[in-house]
Amino acid sequence: MRKILISCLLVVAMTALTVMAEAPRAKGTALQPGDTIGIAAPASPDDGLDAASAVHVLQAMGYKTVMAPNVRERDGFFAGTDKDRAAGVNALFANEDVKAVVCLNGGYGSARILDKLDYAMIAKHPKLLIGFSDITALHTALGEKAGIVTVHGPMMITLAPSNHSAYTAQQFSKGVTTTEPIGRLSLPPGKNLQTIVAGTAQGRLAGGNLTMLAAAAGTPYELKGDGAILVLEDVNEDAYRIDRMMQQLWQNGLLKRVHAIVYGDFLNCRHDPGDFTTDEVLTYYAKLSGKPAVRGLPMGHGMDNAFLPLGVHAIVRADADGTATLTIDERHNREAQRIQK
Repeated sequence: MRKILISCLLVVAMTALTVMAEAPRAKGTALQPGDTIGIAAPASPDDGLDAASAVHVLQAMGYKTVMAPNVRERDGFFAGTDKDRAAGVNALFANEDVKAVVCLNGGYGSARILDKLDYAMIAKHPKLLIGFSDITALHTALGEKAGIVTVHGPMMITLAPSNHSAYTAQQFSKGVTTTEPIGRLSLPPGKNLQTIVAGTAQGRLAGGNLTMLAAAAGTPYELKGDGAILVLEDVNEDAYRIDRMMQQLWQNGLLKRVHAIVYGDFLNCRHDPGDFTTDEVLTYYAKLSGKPAVRGLPMGHGMDNAFLPLGVHAIVRADADGTATLTIDERHNREAQRIQK
C-alpha cells in the first residue's frame, strides 16, 4: 500500500511539474495603426547600414517609432556601453506607449547586458521583442527569466527594402498584427521543409543562432529547452566549427532534452576538400538526437526570414516520404484593450 501511495504521489508531482513547464508565456498586444514600435540597440551599431529606410518602412505601415537613447551611440564594437544598451532595452519595455520592440542590429554584445536587464519589470510589461542572430541571447534570457514570448524575425538593418524579400515583409506585417495562431507556416515560393528524421513532435519553439546558444551553454542564461522544438541557424561558420558547437549542445544535454530539431539557413558555411559538409554535420546530429528533424526553414541571415514566435506551442511533422510541416497552434499576441475616449 505504501509503495502504491508513493507511486501515486510521484505521478501527481510529475504531472504538476509538466503543467508548470507548459504554462503559457506572457504575450504582448497585437499592433494597430498608430501604435508605437521601439527601436533597441542591444548589440552592435548599425555599421553604416541603411537602418533609416527601415524606419520609413515601419512608418509606412502606420506605426510611430521611438529610439532607445543609445541607438546612435558607438563604444568600440557596441552601440554604447553595456550599461547604456541595457538601459535602452529596459526603458522600452517600461514605456507603456511602446507596444513592440525591434532590434537595430545583431553583430555582438547582447550577452554582455543580460545581467543588467530588469526581468521582473519586463515580465510585467510583456511585448514582442523582434530580432535574430546575436539577439538570440535576449530571446533565451527573456523567455527563461521573464517568461515572455519574443520573435525570431527581421531587425531594423534587414527591414531596409534592399535587405529583405516580399515574404519577410508579409510575415512581419501579419505577425505583429494578428491575434490568431500562425497555423501551418507558409514558405517562400519554391521552398519546402524536408525530413531528415521522420516523426511527429510538439513543444515550445525555442532557439535561434547556433553560435549564441553554444556560447551560452553552462552560463545562467543557457537555453534549457526541455521538450522544445529547437530551431537553429548560422552564418559564416566553417563546417568543423558547426560540428564543435553541435557537439557542445549534445554534451550539455540540449539535443537530448528537445522534442524536435528544425534547421534554418546555414549560409556561407564552408568546408575544406575531403571534410564533412555542413549538411552532413547537421544530419549527423539530427540522427544522433533520435528526434524528428527537418531542414529548410526560412530563418536566419538570408533574404527570407520567417516570423517565428519563440515560447509558443508548435507541432513538427516529418513524414517518411521526405515532406515536412511546422504548425504554430498557439497565438503569440493578445488583443489590445483600447480605452474609449
